[in-house]
Amino acid sequence: MTNDEDKPTTPRLVSENSDRDIEILHAKQYAMNHLADLAAAVLRTIAGSGSAAPIMPIVFRLIGAQRRLDSLSGSFLAPEDEKQVLSLPEVELSPRDSEWRYREFEYAVGLEKIVNGALRRAAHQVLKEREHFGGKYSTSAIEVGIKLVVRSSAGPEKPKRKRGKPTVRL
Repeated sequence: MTNDEDKPTTPRLVSENSDRDIEILHAKQYAMNHLADLAAAVLRTIAGSGSAAPIMPIVFRLIGAQRRLDSLSGSFLAPEDEKQVLSLPEVELSPRDSEWRYREFEYAVGLEKIVNGALRRAAHQVLKEREHFGGKYSTSAIEVGIKLVVRSSAGPEKPKRKRGKPTVRL
């Protein structure tokens, strides 16, 4: 028996991620956060909000974050990462949820449709373009969203009484 076999084995924690991988992950998250900040600032500015953050400092922070990510990983944020950051959160409904939960879901879907339609319309206005088909699709999305929000806020329908001959009980 050698000296190594006499010693009891002690468990060691071996990290699956190297320090560099963790640094890249942090740099990526940092760039994604700045991209989201930029998108929010632009949208607030377009909407005329008095509390909108100045855009150019955020742009420079995003550029710095992208450069850091590029120096660590060799590339900027992937298009999938950009899409993930800039997309609205998806609303999901479990088939086992209650009517109350369904109404929350319907409300969230309605708001999503309103926002999507409004963003499409706003993009054309910012670019000073005429909307395709006169804005038919944007307007339609907004109208559908409003109907969903109103329906979800109305509460459950009350059962209607049947009209007809009264039944005679003996």
